[in-house]
Parts: sequence; structure tokens; C-alpha cells
Amino acid sequence: MIKFHLWISFVLLSSLAYCCDICGCAASSFSLGMLPNSKYHVLGLRTNSRLFESQDAHIKSRNSSKEQFSNLEFNGRYRLNKRIQLMAFVPYVYNSKQDSSGTTKIRGLGDISLISNFVFVDNTDSLSKKFKQAGTFGLGVKFPTGLSQKLNFFETNMLPGTGAFDYIANVNYSIQFRAFGFQNESSFTLKTENKFLYRFGNAFSSTNLFFYRISVNENFKIIPQLGINFNHNWQDIKNGQLSEDTFNGGNVLNGQFSMFFLYKSWGLSTQLLMPITQNLNQGYVVQKAAFRLSINYFISKK
Repeated sequence: MIKFHLWISFVLLSSLAYCCDICGCAASSFSLGMLPNSKYHVLGLRTNSRLFESQDAHIKSRNSSKEQFSNLEFNGRYRLNKRIQLMAFVPYVYNSKQDSSGTTKIRGLGDISLISNFVFVDNTDSLSKKFKQAGTFGLGVKFPTGLSQKLNFFETNMLPGTGAFDYIANVNYSIQFRAFGFQNESSFTLKTENKFLYRFGNAFSSTNLFFYRISVNENFKIIPQLGINFNHNWQDIKNGQLSEDTFNGGNVLNGQFSMFFLYKSWGLSTQLLMPITQNLNQGYVVQKAAFRLSINYFISKK
């Protein structure tokens, strides 16, 4: 059962920060990482990168730009007891934008998030259950620790921070029958207004994946995953109202493929997301691809 807990903890440790010129890296939807219950504390380091191409919707030209929104994030989970978990996410943001005038790069500490999870189901220890289930419901806060300034709209979206508190709710659930399984993570982020009277749009995200566990030997597991990821961002609000330069948001439906490698107490994961259909900023922004790499170490509560 110990090996099963390690596996289920790692196979569900996959999240992606969604950020672009129209939804903003710091203001993106929040993913907890699909981490249901296990009997281990977790320390992790992960890097995310997302690529976009966009056109300026406010000038009559064909000038385009390329954006890359990335971060390096330290994350951890402390298991208080079998029902309560505490999680922390500390990102370092490095964004870049390239257009006809040159390349703009922005670096800095992002907004730190804290989450408290309640385990509402976990029968993974049961030998009599054919279907193993694990799930959590979480509430959290994102703090305005990252740099935020009063700039024009496009520069605002490049900044590491939003300058405001955000409130996060998420549900994580997985079910497994023998080596096959399914997992879902859904989250909603409620944004608030910062001191510059700018409020990034609320965000919703849902990921649904099928997986299969391959046991190479007692210590080594490989878990491929395949499924879809959907994201919706509402429009930003400037000075208390919607305006032309804050039309952004929209929808993206991605196909997602992941590979997880687990060796003893160490885990490595790689992920690729490619858009199936999208409508961002009325078509002026196009998501190209998203990538993820993470490494985790599991610590026994004992």
C-alpha cells in the first residue's frame, strides 16, 4: 500500500500556469496540481512554459509578436492528519515578448499561494475495494507578493504579480480499477481589484485524464496519461468597467499528454499541451503549445 500511495500522489501531481498576453501570467487560472490524499509530505520543483503569437487588435496592421510566459516554482505539501493538508506555491516568473521593436524581458518573484485541502474520500488502503478513490476539496489565497505597477494593458499582463488578493476553490478526484484510472481537477479563481483600479478576470480550469500504470519492478513505475484540458478566462475590468483595451480572456481546449516516472521516493513528470480549439481575444491571440517539467520528493509522515 505504501507504493500505491506514492504512485497516486505523484501521478496526480500535474498542473500548469496559464498565462498569455490576453489573460496574464500572474492573473491566470490556478491549478493545485491534482494532488489527492497520500500518507506523505511532498517537496517539489517545477517549470512551466507557454508559447503564444498575437496581433495588436487596436491598430490596423499585420504586426505580430511572440510571447513566452514561464515560471520556476517551488511547492510543498504538509499533511497535518489524514483529512487536512496544507500546500504552498512560490513562483519565480520569467516572461518575454518579441516584436518588431525588439525583445522585452521581465523577471521576478511571483504571487505566493497557500491552500488548505480537506480529504473527502480515500479508500486506497482498502484491500476489499475493487475501485480505489481519492479526492480533496480545497480553499486558498494568492497573496500580492509579485511586482505590480500601473502600466499599459499589455505591459501589465507581463508583470510577475497582480497587486491583488485572489481566492481559490478547487476539487480533485481520482478513481482506479486495477492498472487503469481516471482523474479530474477543476478550479475556480475569484480575482479582486488592485490599488491601480485594475481587476483581472476570474478564471476556471478543468482537466480530465485517463491513465495506465506500468510496474517495471518493485521500485520503478511508469504512468502515461492522455486527456483534455479546458480553460476559460473572463474579461478584465479597468476603473470599475469593461473597456476596449481590456477585452481579453476567452477559451482554450487542449489535448494533454503526460508521462510520469516514479523511482522509490523520487518522481519526475513531463507534460505537453496542444490546442484543439481556441478563441482568445477574438482570435487576435493564438496559443501554440505548453510544456511542463517537474521533480518531486516524497517524505514519510512517520
